[in-house]
Amino acid sequence: MAHSTLVNRIARTAAVAGISLLAAAPARATSLISNGDFSAGNTGFTSGYSYNTINPGPELVEGAYSVVTQASDVHAAWGGYYDHTSGDSSGKYFVANASSDTSQTVWQSSLITVGQANTPYRFEAWLTKIYPYESNPPLLSFQIGDGTTWTNLGETASLDDANPGEWVFAYADGQFTSAGQYYVRLKNSNGASGGNDLGLDDVYFGLRSEAPSVGITPGVATPQSFSPQGVPEIDPAGLGSVAALVTGVLGLLERRRLKRCAA
Repeated sequence: MAHSTLVNRIARTAAVAGISLLAAAPARATSLISNGDFSAGNTGFTSGYSYNTINPGPELVEGAYSVVTQASDVHAAWGGYYDHTSGDSSGKYFVANASSDTSQTVWQSSLITVGQANTPYRFEAWLTKIYPYESNPPLLSFQIGDGTTWTNLGETASLDDANPGEWVFAYADGQFTSAGQYYVRLKNSNGASGGNDLGLDDVYFGLRSEAPSVGITPGVATPQSFSPQGVPEIDPAGLGSVAALVTGVLGLLERRRLKRCAA
């Protein structure tokens, strides 16, 4: 089946007294994304960039990322912008000095399991510029797949019209044609060495009915279906399934036990 493009809309929110416009949305169930708000620091995700902690700056080098309270913690030229979750010094978020090598993955989730087919799911995330004089913002896109083959989650997210430190909301709705296991990743197609810096926070993937934004942005009644490439089941012996593999191993052990008893 051909891959379908998910519904995607980009909205923007400005800080009002340090509070997100979606702050009034009710608390929802757990996301399939581990540490999507980065409150646990550098864990629950991977990156093709190198991890660096420079506190205080002067400079997080190109192709490096960190998890910070303020962007200026790791780069003297970046603004003192707080995270999206709390908007103050109690929160953390992901920042990166994007690489000129656009084949590198900026951020990638740990393995997620989608358990319900033909049920609306939602992906959402918040992005921001972190360089106050940014004239060459990154060109960002989120994708889902098996780690090798990827399907775009909506259109490329644009930061062109956003102010530095202003959080930009991106989301995509869709329903899977079958259950499976996947990774979600963030890519940047801007290979410029000047500017091209970004912040990421509050990444969610899960049932749309439980998404943090659903009270503000309900989405269409029936989102598009799509069939990304899923991570295959472990089947090293060609036995057809994990269950069959376990059964085969237990049978072998039992035969060996009977042999020893007969001897």
